[in-house]
Formats: sequence, structure tokens, C-alpha cells
Amino acid sequence: MEPIFALDIGTRMVMGLVMTKNEDQGYEILASAHTEHRQRAMYDGQVHDVNEVARAVTIVKEILEKKLDLTLKQVAVAAAGRALRTEVAGAERHELFPVRWEREDILALELEAVHQALRQLQAATENNADDYHCVGYSTIARWNEEEEISNLIGQRGKKARVSVIATFLPRTVVDGLVAVLGNVGLEMTSLTLEPIAAGQAAIPHNMRRLNLALVDVGAGTADIALTREGSFFAYGMVPMAGDEVTEAICEHYLLDFKVGEKIKRDINSKTQLKFTDFLGTKIVAKKEEVLAVIQATVNKLAENIAKEILKLNQTVPQAIILIGGGSLTPMLPEKLSETLGISPKRIGIQVRERLGDVQGEKGVKGPESITPIGIGISALEGTGLQYYTVTVNEMPIPIFEVQLTTVAEALLAAGIPPRSFVGKPGAALTFEWNQDMRMIKGSMGTPAQLTVNSQPGRFEQTLQDGDHIQFMPGVSGKNAQATVEEILPPYEGKWISWNGQREEYLPQVLLDNRLLKKTDKIEDGYKLTYIPNHDLRDLLQQKEALQQRPVLSPESLTVQINGEARVLVLNQEIWVNGSLIEGNCPIKNGDLIEVHLQRRTVGELCLQPRPMTFILNGEEIEYPPQITEILFHGRPVAKSQVLEDGMELRVKGYKQMPILSDLLPFVKFPAEVPPGTSLKLQVNGRDAEFTTILHPGDRLSASFE
Repeated sequence: MEPIFALDIGTRMVMGLVMTKNEDQGYEILASAHTEHRQRAMYDGQVHDVNEVARAVTIVKEILEKKLDLTLKQVAVAAAGRALRTEVAGAERHELFPVRWEREDILALELEAVHQALRQLQAATENNADDYHCVGYSTIARWNEEEEISNLIGQRGKKARVSVIATFLPRTVVDGLVAVLGNVGLEMTSLTLEPIAAGQAAIPHNMRRLNLALVDVGAGTADIALTREGSFFAYGMVPMAGDEVTEAICEHYLLDFKVGEKIKRDINSKTQLKFTDFLGTKIVAKKEEVLAVIQATVNKLAENIAKEILKLNQTVPQAIILIGGGSLTPMLPEKLSETLGISPKRIGIQVRERLGDVQGEKGVKGPESITPIGIGISALEGTGLQYYTVTVNEMPIPIFEVQLTTVAEALLAAGIPPRSFVGKPGAALTFEWNQDMRMIKGSMGTPAQLTVNSQPGRFEQTLQDGDHIQFMPGVSGKNAQATVEEILPPYEGKWISWNGQREEYLPQVLLDNRLLKKTDKIEDGYKLTYIPNHDLRDLLQQKEALQQRPVLSPESLTVQINGEARVLVLNQEIWVNGSLIEGNCPIKNGDLIEVHLQRRTVGELCLQPRPMTFILNGEEIEYPPQITEILFHGRPVAKSQVLEDGMELRVKGYKQMPILSDLLPFVKFPAEVPPGTSLKLQVNGRDAEFTTILHPGDRLSASFE
């Protein structure tokens, strides 16, 4: 196998290895080189000074080339563990009627979900979505009509939904590495994450079934990776590491950073430390004094690492493995043991010397060499992200190949929205027509035009380095549109006379009881009422919609009868061509239609005069009317007289008032008149005669005395 150049660009130091894989499945380091940055050019694993980092990489590259007598052109690198971002997101598609889901439909839906993941990432980080590379995605679930299914392609339904997990790297991290490598003539062929690379070397496969925490303590960050059930399952990062310990020493003794870094490294091997501060004063400090200076910072570092481990693992792991130059920080293992409540024997520092399957140059040793060895192993085993370039519409697009990268993924990386992959039909226009659902389809769309290397291409087609893609987006069809006139069924226009006025009688369309004009546009979701022009019922419904009240609403009429009010209800009557219509009838062109109130007559009142009441010999009797006569303004009226509102009528039952002799037939006289008696008549207690005129309510008496 060809040797690979593995490069670990750290915050403090750049280390390079040239490695190969042996036939016995072990690994061999052919050569190594390292150098420190002259100044702080890296912060938390990200390039801040391209030229300074490129200078350090050039030194390492030239040393290796001289040792091996070859020219290095390609390199494998790692990004800081804090850079990796993952998001779970979904997307769905709705159709009005069932359709068959094609491969292009599902691919566009999956990439729409990736776009949604990118938008979620943008919201969470307050960055632009274009600031991230999508380095891969996997579809984790699919649904058709809300039923989970393993494969949507070929299924039929109205609703499809997918859920994906997408992985992203910040462009600034990747672009910074690419810029540095480009300055020294190197091409990046493999990219991995630092905690993944470190895990490849530090924890053998057969140990990953245990719940272990790998902590790579560097200069600027402490990267964390956790194993369980045979694989790494979580990654985290603490934004502090060895530099904070060095800075505590520098601040206390007023030292240059390089001097403070040397003191930190010497603590573990010397009992007395000698140095000169920034002002030229020579200082001699005991090891215990310096440990006291850094104790608070080490405590804080241990607490932050422990907190992140518990957050990711939810419990204390079985063991903790420390790597990286910062793992040699004095007291760190002991403080982690105290903070997590784990035995000190379960916390160890992994060094190259214990990696049994890594042979070769013995100068590569210690915990700081684990990550560059892991980068080399990842590249040799092909577990890193393969990096190459394709062009989309003449624009170069960097591709990280997690699986076989497709044309669709390259278009997504180029910022082309998935919805443009397929020329969708225009939206349908749906509305209710007399409570029945109706639909007008939109026009069909134009499919996207796609070529790969000037040949017709497919969205699912896999790509190779240097491929050229030309893409013309699909054009969606036009949305359906319609006016009232365009949806009306065939009809016959008519002219009628309505209460003497000539009118055109046409079908009408109502929206919320509002008449629409023929030129009005139909909007999606309208609930329309259609009223034809066939018969009288249609005509009355149109009139009521126009007037916003019933056409045939009854009215009331009040008349006074002997001073008492009586209210009568008058209904509306419809006459068509002179005939009274009760119910419905067809309406023809030229029909004469009249609407007026029902006419009520005096005779319909069935008026009867009331009898006069008298008290005769102590008993109440009624003297019946002698005639029936109805008067209006003092004059008699016929029963055919039409009633008018407010009319005052009097009902007369007598031509003249009765006299006493008229009531004598109501007296119960004895069968025989006693001899020597005479008839005595009284009205209201006074003597009266046969001709005495009576009035209702009079008290009468008639007896023989």
C-alpha cells in the first residue's frame, strides 16, 4: 500500500507522519517531524493566521521529504472535534389526489429535509446556512399516508414524509485547512475529526464494547469521545485546555508565554524551577509553589471535562483515557478522579509506546503522538472523509464523500434548492360549488435539464473527481385560474317584467351571500352558491340575495273594531302573467311577474254585533241583536270592502234602543193572574211604562201586585 502523509495541525504544534500499512495488518511509521508555531496562529483548533500555520507545515513537510527522499503532494488531516454538527430534520409533500412516488420525487424530498436541517443549524448557531459543508446524510424513516414504510419509491399516496440525520462541518474550519495546504502545494485527500482519529489509535476495536471516555487534552480544547457496544456514540468538547494552565503561571509570575509553557512541562520532572520574569528578575520556585498557582485552573478544567462527560454519557464511564500534550498537566488525573468519583486506577494516559500494532520510528512517543497516528490509520483504512472537487455550472464545488456522492448532493452543495429538481405541476384551484367539491388542474411543469460531462445525467448518478455538471432547473407549471364566467354551465338568457320594470334574468353565483360579477376571479377555497334561472324559486332566491332580505316577507295590518284593535297578517302574493301562483312555476322569456300584499276584506273579519245585557227580576238576560250593520266613518260598508291599515269600524246590532215591552217576553209570569192584582213595571227602581226606553245594564222588574 502507498504510504500516506498524516498531518496534525494543533493549536501549539504541527506534527507530521508518513505511515504505511504492513501485510500483517499492522502500521509502520516511516518518518516523523514536528515544529511549534512561532506565535499563536491557531485558536481552539481553527486556523487564524494562514501564513504562519503554512510556515510550520512547510517545515514539517520539508523535513519528511528530506528523510524519505520523496515529494509529498497529498495529505490526510483532521478537523477539531468541536466543529462537527448533526441535525435531524424532516420534509413532507402533499398532493390533492394520489400519485405514484418516483425516484426523483423522493430524492428531492430527502434533500429538502437536508435543507431544513441546514436551516435548523443556522437558527441554532446564528450563522448563515452557507457557512457549513454537508458531509453526508442518512434517511432514518419514511412514511406514506402516515404509515411508516421502508421504501417510498413506487408507492401511491397523497402524502409522503421523510426524516433524515445530516452531518455538517463549518466552511471556515475546512476552508482554513484547505488554504494552508494550498499555500504549501499539498492536496487534502482525507479529512477526519480529531476525536475520531484519536479513538482509532487509542482504543482498539475489541475495547470499544466497554463504556469508555477518551479525552484529547490539547492546548486550546479538550475533545471528548465516548464508546459503548462496539463503537463511538457521542462526541463533545470543552473550550479550555493546557493554554489556560500556562496562562495562570504567566499571570502569577509575569512571564512570556513560551517561558510559562516550559515551566508547565518541567513541573513533572523537577522539584525546583528556575526562570527569569518579563522584567529580568531571576526567580527560583519550588514545585509545590507552582502547583498551588495552577491548582484552581486545573480544578476548573477537570470540572468542565467531567461535566461534559456526564452530559454526553448520562453516567460515570467505566474508565477514562487521556491523550494529547495537555494530558500531562499536573494533577489533572487526580482531580478528574475526585470530581467523577471514579477510582484513580480507572484513569490512564495512553501513549504511543503501548500501541502494539504501530511499529517504526521510535522518536514518535508520548500522548501527543496519538492523534497524528490516528489520522494516519483513518486514511490508510479509508474511514476518513474523501475530499475532491466537481463543477456545477462552471462553479467548483468541494465534495466530502461519506458514501458515494450523487449529482443531487452536488447540486445541494452548490446551493441549488431541491424543489427545482422537478418541474412540479401548477397548483390546482379547488372550490365548493353548491357544497360539491370541484377542482381545476394547473398546467404541467417542465422537467429539469441535467448533463454530466456533456452526457445526459441522473440525479442519483454517482460522481468522480473532476466531473462537470450542467443543470437547468425545472420550471413549475402555472397555477390554475378561472373567472366566474368560465365556470358557469350553459344557460339561456331571459328578459322578464318585475312589478312593471323590465329586467334581465340570468344565473347568478354568490360568495357569502354576495353576488359575483362574471369577470371576478375564483380564489382557492371559495365556497360558491350557484343559482340558475329556471323557475320562480330561482328568481326569488336571487332577489333575496340582492336585497339581503326575504322577498315574500309578510306585513301586518291593524284595524279598530268598536274601539278594540285587531292585528291581521298580510302575506305577499305572486302573480305570473295574471295568475296567482302558489308554490313554484317555470319562468319563460317575457313573463310578467307582480308581487303585492294579500288583500283582506271586511267580510273576512266575520264581524257580529254583541247582545245587550239587562238585569230582569234579579237575573241577567241577553237581548239579541236585531240587525248586523258595519259602519266606517258613520256609513255602512259592504263585506267586500278592502281593509286598510288604521281603519276604524263599528258593528251595529240595533236600529234603535229597545223599550220595556220588548223585554217582557223574557219575564216568567205565573200561569194564572191572581184576581184583584195589577202589573207593576220598574226601571232602575222607578216606575215605568211599556214604552220606557232601555239602555244596556238597566235593572228591570215586572210583577203583579
